[in-house]
Amino acid sequence: MMEALASLAGLFGLLLLSQLSPGPDIFFVFRTALAQGFRAGAAVGGGIAAGFLIQSALVVSVGGWLMAQPWSEYVLYGAVLWLLYLAWRIFPRRRVQVEQGALETTARESLPVLFSQGFLCNILNPKCTLFICGLSLPALQQFGGDYAWYAPALVLVLSASCLLGWVGWSALLQWHPVRAFYLRHTTGIDALFAVLLAVFAFYLVI
Repeated sequence: MMEALASLAGLFGLLLLSQLSPGPDIFFVFRTALAQGFRAGAAVGGGIAAGFLIQSALVVSVGGWLMAQPWSEYVLYGAVLWLLYLAWRIFPRRRVQVEQGALETTARESLPVLFSQGFLCNILNPKCTLFICGLSLPALQQFGGDYAWYAPALVLVLSASCLLGWVGWSALLQWHPVRAFYLRHTTGIDALFAVLLAVFAFYLVI
């Protein structure tokens, strides 16, 4: 049993570290937290964690079957369109005024809207599904047969790690030097995040 618990702890830490890998989730959380503050970034992170919870539950239960279905490719196309939409939304239309308090005067989306956007960003991300498969299925095969509690515990551990990580990063990005750097380079940073999202979308197609 201790070995099974240790595997859950290891997966928890591994997922925290993996959140820094390039992908739509990190781009969306970082940009939102920088532009609109901690609560906005945490709302997006909460939506991503909710999507991650559903994806984890599906992978643990019927993941192999879902990935083998011929219609699964349409999820990929939906993900591509959503990422391109996010890129279009983030890309700056005009030069942002660089002054203290500029971020506070920009239009802010409501927390429920940000939560739903984060949820869609994650649930339509096939890379996340594949990542969960690779991360969890070997451990599930090793311990799931011996411990009935392991599968639901695995889903909860992965989802909790996802939520804790994004909320933590949203808080860290409120550090004054980081926020000040974003204020000075808002237009360029927003354009970079938009381009990265678009590149990732085209990468999914290829």
